[in-house]
Amino acid sequence: MNNRKLAFLLKLFVFILAAMGLVVFALAIPELLHSLIEFYGRTFNEELPLQLLSASAALILYIALFLFWQICTRIGRNRSFCTENADGLRWICRLALFDTALCLLGCLYALAINILHPALILGGLGLMTMGGLIAVAAYTLAYLVTIAEQIQTENELMV
Repeated sequence: MNNRKLAFLLKLFVFILAAMGLVVFALAIPELLHSLIEFYGRTFNEELPLQLLSASAALILYIALFLFWQICTRIGRNRSFCTENADGLRWICRLALFDTALCLLGCLYALAINILHPALILGGLGLMTMGGLIAVAAYTLAYLVTIAEQIQTENELMV
């Protein structure tokens, strides 16, 4: 598989994730939060912070997807091992950790207003686990790209 084909497949993956995120963050989560607030007899003022946290998480997700799109573009141009890719992966790591913290904050807020439903607990734990895994994977890849860039630079200087 050449770099252009790999970049195309990765960009297709980003596009599919973006479409799925749009469905989840624009339709599913707002409806779920609204139903949960109604079920527990809470007011719109108590729902608003959860909706804002959800919108913030969506924004962070799309920033990370944009950074990954840029990495895919550089891979397609045969620049897989460069400082920009390592920096982009480090930013994705930070964004994943921040998104995980927002999820934890949302769960703590739901606990504070006494609407922490078991489904919300499981969903929150799943999201926090995924965020942690993405952060670890992105940081590991950033480290490996940095090492590969150093090796590539040394090989270019020897030739």
